[in-house]
Amino acid sequence: MPKPQRETQYSESLPLKPEADYVMLQRWPQDGDDWIHPDDRGMAAGMIPSDRIFRRELQEDGYYELTYGPRKIRVRPVMCEDAPKPVFEIGQFVKLKMAFESDRTETGRIFAIRYSQYHDAPQYYLIRGNMKSRTPYLADALELFTPEGKLRELDESEKWTTPPPEGGQ
Repeated sequence: MPKPQRETQYSESLPLKPEADYVMLQRWPQDGDDWIHPDDRGMAAGMIPSDRIFRRELQEDGYYELTYGPRKIRVRPVMCEDAPKPVFEIGQFVKLKMAFESDRTETGRIFAIRYSQYHDAPQYYLIRGNMKSRTPYLADALELFTPEGKLRELDESEKWTTPPPEGGQ
């Protein structure tokens, strides 16, 4: 059952805006396409309906912005299905946690995130080399890829200080 529509709350000192949520549009609404911003109708026709998981965020002009990787579609409030929040984003480089029978690390870039009814979770599709994978992966099978010797953005480490030279202060 869809969540009731959230109202935007404002205060004079601190304007508050609802946080982003994640939705799917698995059916085309019956009321035509007036709910889509006129400049975005062509792109929406190729992406909706589908099992893609969109990030939805309310904009100041009253439209919701649906983001799917680099693509953004502006829509008026319309019935959407809630979707679980993805762990990874389109464009991120990931590696497979278990690459069987291989000494090398299997890595790829996420090009699609789609909802799996069977797993009730997002599934990630990768580009490896020049090939788009047809195999979907769950978040448990992936981790962010970082080249050796570099920290991931989200890693935290203690500040390292240079040890004092031997025999001196």
